Amino acid sequence: MAVTVTNSTISAFDTITAVTSNAATADTDALAEVFTITPTEITARLSVIIGGAGSGADGNITFSFAAGDLWAGVAVAGTVTKNTEQAIQVETAHVLQDDGTILLTLTPAATDKLLTNHAAYVKVIELV
Repeated sequence: MAVTVTNSTISAFDTITAVTSNAATADTDALAEVFTITPTEITARLSVIIGGAGSGADGNITFSFAAGDLWAGVAVAGTVTKNTEQAIQVETAHVLQDDGTILLTLTPAATDKLLTNHAAYVKVIELV
């Protein structure tokens, strides 16, 4: 399963911007899903919001940004507590692939589904 992320771009101060939510589609216990993020500028600052508002989730969501293919590649991983929304600022030099994308994988607990139990989503805010 894979989701192509639609970024929300903010390019001016004092301007309100709608933020697009990119929903998970994986609906099998413990099935991970990759969210493909494509920055419009490789030097842009990215805030990635990972959340879920589903009912019935037993565990938390684990996230993992794949290490980038370039000189500064470093994987970044962590956990988002179930039924919360949390944000991380991503250092693009660490996670940018040579094709210009960033690969974010969400993995639910063994007895959870990203879609049904977590209603998981990813929001990307790009400051350019």
